[in-house]
This record gives sequence, structure tokens and C-alpha cells, in this order.
Amino acid sequence: MKITSTRRLFLAGTGVVGSAAALAACGGQASEEEQQSKAAEANEKAAEEQGELPSTGWERMDYDEVPDGGTLRKAILTFPANWNRSQVDGNNADTSDIADPCGAGAEIILSEEGEKTLNPDYIESAEMTSEDPQKVSVKFNPKGKWDNGDPIVVDDLIAQWKALNGTDEDYLVVSTVGWDQIESITQTDDEFSAEIVFASPYIDWITVLHPESPASVFADAETFNTGFADGPTPGKGPFKVGNLDASGGVVTLERNENWWGRAPKLESLIFQVVDQTTQPQSFANGEIDWLEVGTGDVLSQAKTRKDASIQTTNGLTWTHLTMNVKGGDGLLEDVKVREAMARAIDRDAIGRAVVGPLEAPIVLVNNFVYMPGQDGYEDSFGGLEFDQDAAGKILDEAGWALDGDKRSKDGKTMDLKVIIPADTKSNSDRARQVQTNLNEVGFNCELQTVPSDGYFPDYVMPGSFDMVTFSWVGTAFPESSAANLVYPIDSGQNFTGYADDRIGPINEKLKGAFDDTERRELANELSTIVAESFVIIPFYATPIIFAVKEGLVNTGASQFETTDWTQVGIKA
Repeated sequence: MKITSTRRLFLAGTGVVGSAAALAACGGQASEEEQQSKAAEANEKAAEEQGELPSTGWERMDYDEVPDGGTLRKAILTFPANWNRSQVDGNNADTSDIADPCGAGAEIILSEEGEKTLNPDYIESAEMTSEDPQKVSVKFNPKGKWDNGDPIVVDDLIAQWKALNGTDEDYLVVSTVGWDQIESITQTDDEFSAEIVFASPYIDWITVLHPESPASVFADAETFNTGFADGPTPGKGPFKVGNLDASGGVVTLERNENWWGRAPKLESLIFQVVDQTTQPQSFANGEIDWLEVGTGDVLSQAKTRKDASIQTTNGLTWTHLTMNVKGGDGLLEDVKVREAMARAIDRDAIGRAVVGPLEAPIVLVNNFVYMPGQDGYEDSFGGLEFDQDAAGKILDEAGWALDGDKRSKDGKTMDLKVIIPADTKSNSDRARQVQTNLNEVGFNCELQTVPSDGYFPDYVMPGSFDMVTFSWVGTAFPESSAANLVYPIDSGQNFTGYADDRIGPINEKLKGAFDDTERRELANELSTIVAESFVIIPFYATPIIFAVKEGLVNTGASQFETTDWTQVGIKA
């Protein structure tokens, strides 16, 4: 999955405390230097494992050499429930995939190494002119237009800021990150120039320089929340939505006649809703040109297509078990119960079941901000090993006595359910391993399969679950968005029903930490607090594996690098 914003997206399929937790040492507490050394060694080992894979896996071709024309056909799991990606119902990876060729997040270009530059098609210049208070001057490219023909102007950015800054709770926003730190946005020289003044420092200020949608999208809460449930918000890229077939689950993108940049090579893109179970056969049959590979069976089927090209890279996506502390009839409110669960689950076995068949390394994740191998990564748990004996002792101490093969306390048993979406094998594989391991230490864990199209809107987002397992798509701006997963309690991405008040002050410091060392220290402090709560149990880093039609160039599997949709094409 490509990174498109500071927010984190969720996927049903497939597919980080003050300082690092103390490491045990012979003879007593490890010194700070020893802790740092061991953390560095662990990160180096993780980096080596990650280093087995490239960061970008697609075939490159210069723009002038790419043939003109052609159609790229991709599968999606669900038709967009809301096209406004800033609204909670629009925070979906499939919706983001459709929006990418339409210019979503295109104002920031990421290189293969993750280096960030501003796209001159959208922003002519941007400069931080003052640190205290933080001020930024930005000038839009005056040629920029929404796909309805209206110019992209400062008023659009102002409207987005007012909607997303959290001051009006009627706006059901995915994230207020960055927007809530802006004090003012003022038009300066003309309608394409502005000065942004921040009330508190914000390290990722480049993410709030250019509007996602026109001012009309943010006009009022009702329009923002429901006005785009049936149709797209205006885009700003080389492609636009040309046709919608909700009953057939088909979205067709066509060239945008109001696009001011170089002409795109592809004629169109078609996104078709296809059940995860039938996607491999659809790819093998040549009905779709792009298949996201999440299991060994899917990989095997993809390879049966004669003109298939398999691309595998490192990824920023990670899987997990998220607990709702209000679930389980109060059972999950006890942090000791949650910790016992974390230690009872064999995360490596989950990785072997899901990632092993993908012919990629299994890399467990122990941080809620950074991915293994990234600068700053430390083990926030201080060693989260699979140890069912330790899990049993924790439960014993918490008063849950083992009677036969089940535990009870005050007449209550340890009843829990994992909600899984239908026809998502990787999700089911993870859930079944969780069920097996928890029942081995005395839980009564059951699986509940629900319709895949209702998984997020009917269960995850309203908190109607005990436990769920899906994947978070990471971001190139991890420090700014990590806290959203558990803080505040009403965050559009916090499904745990839990929030630790220690996170807020640390997060505020983190968002204004321009010094790299300070930023990483704060990020790991935040990560350790999350780890101590055991409300989210991270599993493994998910490699990005795409099977694509041979001849597709300049897009595909990538850890960081963004696709330039003007030069995506199909070789003759």
C-alpha cells in the first residue's frame, strides 16, 4: 500500500515508554549504555531481516518511453461507504487506492528511501519562516484546479483546517493531527498564497500545506459527514471518477480534462469489487491486472498466470489483535488479563501461518511508532515472548482459577469472541491461532464470522466487539499519527475504548520535536506506554507482495516510493 497521508488506514485482510524498557542483565539492572547497545543490536538484526527485501519492486521506464493508452484493472474488497476520506467512514484502504490516481496526497513525493519533497504541480514554494512561533509561507501552483474546473485556492485550505481541527465535534473526522495545532491560515499575496501560524510546533507541517478537497466539502457537518456517501469528492490529479456502478461494484477512472500537468499515459483505471476468495482466480483468468497477495495459496494461484510478475518489498503495514476494554462483559478491563493474553499468544506461529508461505521473512513488531529496522525502533515490551506458563501465573495471581481446562472467578468464565470478516483467509488464520492459544490457558474463546462489508462499519468502528484482528497501513510520518491508535479515547482510529492520560503531554512534545534524537526518545516513550496497556498486541510486519500483469511499469509494490500516475503504463 502506498502512503498517502499522516493518518493510518485499516485493512481487513493480510494484512511502538520515557525510555526503552529495562533489559535484564547478569548481576542486576542493565546500565543505560548497555540498554542502548542491546537495543541497537536488536534493531540491527531486524534491519538485516528487513534488508532481505527491496524498498521498491516495480519495473521502471522513462515517461517518454511509456506507450500511450491502455487500462489497468484492480480489485477492491468493498465499494466506498463514504468518498470523503477525512470522514471516519471514508478511512478505508480501498477508497484511498481509488483516490490516489485522482491526486490524493500527491503534493508530497516520497522517494524509494522515503525522502520527502513537495510536488511542484501543486506547491510552487513552502518555507518555515519562524520557529517560535512556528510560521510557514506557502504558494500554490496557480494552474491547479479541482476536476470540476474550479481553482485550488487558499480558502479551500482554510475550510479544511476549520473542519478538521476538532473545534466542531459534529464533524466526524478521522484525525485532527496537525490541523489542531494551527492557530491561523491567512491569505497573503493572492488567492494562491498563504501564511500558516501554528499555536504549537508541528514537525510534519508539510502535511497541512495543500487542501484535500474544495471548501464545499467542508461547508457544514452534514455535508462533510454524509454528502459524499454516494459520489466522489472533487479530485486534483491526472485522473477523475468517470463512472460509478454501485450495484456492480465498479469504479471507472478516466483522464481528467482539467489536469494541468503532463498527460497521463493510461487511458483509464477500473476498480472492481471482488471477494478476496475469488480474486486469485480473477487474476489468473486475466480479469484483473493487479492482485495483492496475502497468503501462500494466493501466491501459488497468482503464479499460474503465464504473464504474471511477482513484486515483493518491505512494507509499513503491520497486523495486530486489538481488544475493546469494554468487551468480554468487563473481562478485558483488567490489564493483567490483557497481559496474560499477550504472553499466551504465539505470534511467531501466526507469522509462520500467514507470512511463511509468502516466501518472505517473518519479522515480529514490538513498537507502535516505528517499524523494525527503521531509525528509532526499540522493543517497547522489553521482550514479549510466547510463554503460556507465565500467562497462567498472571491469571492465577489475578484470581482466575483453573478448573479442568477452563478458568473462572466469582462464578464467571473467561468468555471472549474474535470478530472476523467472511472470506478473508489471513484474518481467519490469525484469529484461529489466537483462539487456540487462549483456550490452551483457560479462556473460552470463540470466533464469530460476519459479512465482510459490515466488518468495519457495523463492528469495528462502533466498538461492537471483544477482539478484532486487521492491519494498520503505516505512514511516512509515523511520529505524528501513532498516538491516534489509543489516544484520545474518541479518536477516529482508537477502537480500544481505552486511553492513557500520560500520552497527551508526550504527544504534544513529540509533534513539536524538531531535533531527531529528542523526537525518537519521545516516540519510544509514547510507544512504551501503549505497550504497558496491552490493549493492542502487535503481530508481524507484512511484506508488500503484488502480482501484476507483465509489462506494467512505474507502479506496484513499494514501501515508501509514491506512484507518479502520469507515467504508469503498459509496455508493448
